[in-house]
Amino acid sequence: IEVERLISCTFALGAKLLNNNELQLGSILIDIDSEMLSVGMFKNLALVHSCTIPIGINHISKDISKVCSLNIEESNNIRDKIDYSFQNNSKLFDSNNNLKDICFSQSNFRKISKSLIYKIIKSRLDEMFELLKKQFLIAGFDTIAGINILLVGEGSHLHNLDKYCSELFETNIKILREGESKDKRKYIDKNFAASLGALKIIKDGWETEAIPKISNKYGKKRGFFTKLFGYGS
Repeated sequence: IEVERLISCTFALGAKLLNNNELQLGSILIDIDSEMLSVGMFKNLALVHSCTIPIGINHISKDISKVCSLNIEESNNIRDKIDYSFQNNSKLFDSNNNLKDICFSQSNFRKISKSLIYKIIKSRLDEMFELLKKQFLIAGFDTIAGINILLVGEGSHLHNLDKYCSELFETNIKILREGESKDKRKYIDKNFAASLGALKIIKDGWETEAIPKISNKYGKKRGFFTKLFGYGS
């Protein structure tokens, strides 16, 4: 088998999911996966910068599991049911602001405070997105200057994560779905979308196709959970 051409998955995803205005004026596509965080930055119809960071939403579950001595299934349940605006979480916490006993499906019940759960989740999220902010600066993108930021991937399903990101990046965040269909819960199959994007690039060509220089430098400053558990913990 002879490989004729390699196409960046991030580039192909952007080619499929972003419209011409978003590609021309400047957009940031953030792919929040289970084990990694990928970002592609587009401007003037080209992918100008991309990087992958080995931290994903499964690391939130692992943090909860390690700090609270819960198993992964219980920790995943907490991660998936949390409201990431960190306001209304009555489904998980009782009137005393402790985890409800229904959260302990396999572990023995004990008092675990809402403030501790919030601290664990926010610490990991802050670290993930601060690393992304550094990449924005490397590429010369100013999120306050009207740049579109779009979320895709498994993490985009987390309730109100877009609101959390909007406050952090000080700009509106859009979750990419399969069109604006009646079913707002229907999210994009990014692997299928990337395949369609690659097909589009091969079939129609691309005016300003470019392969960006990948940066794997995360900076010297490391967050609380990275110090404890490392990127890939």
